[in-house]
Amino acid sequence: MTQASIDMTVPASHPALPGHFPGQPIVPGVVLLALVHEQACQHLAFAAGATRWARIKFLRPILPDQPFRLIIDGDQVRFSFRIETSAGEAVARGQCRHAELA
Repeated sequence: MTQASIDMTVPASHPALPGHFPGQPIVPGVVLLALVHEQACQHLAFAAGATRWARIKFLRPILPDQPFRLIIDGDQVRFSFRIETSAGEAVARGQCRHAELA
């Protein structure tokens, strides 16, 4: 098992933000999950293919340009993750693994 800790932000210019929510944007959960998956592929050599996400919990929003930390533990087949604010407050957590398509 490998662990990686990555400091990140989602820029206010991200194309998903204007529609989520106009005037008070927050980073959509799907954008966070896409970043998690991308980082797992890069840092854990998580292999391409069909995946199954489980036990996903979003606990607080992330704002545009807000720094956060992504912590991932796993390997090429499965990983768990958590996202924290720079102050260490829990933002999200969950798991992902490879799974056959139904």
